[in-house]
Amino acid sequence: MSILVLSVVLIAGLLLMTIFTKDLRRALETSHSVEAFYAADSAMEWQLYNTLRGSIISGPSMTNNTSFDCQNNYSTLGNIQCIGIASNIRRGIEVNF
Repeated sequence: MSILVLSVVLIAGLLLMTIFTKDLRRALETSHSVEAFYAADSAMEWQLYNTLRGSIISGPSMTNNTSFDCQNNYSTLGNIQCIGIASNIRRGIEVNF
């Protein structure tokens, strides 16, 4: 009987730990998501400035361990795509002309 009760308590504890771990991970990833979005936004502003002004200036420097990846397809497809990367979270912005 005691083994049965301990097994139920162990299963309930593992179930609660799984739920709380997912919530904790989601809470931590929220801040990375915001950082990734703002990195993509900064990169998009840089690409728009270069495209519309016809000049080439160096890209934004990210000081908060974020990065970005941009594809400027303005001349062929009429769009610009930028993806901000923070930790393992990616958020993207696309502008179509």
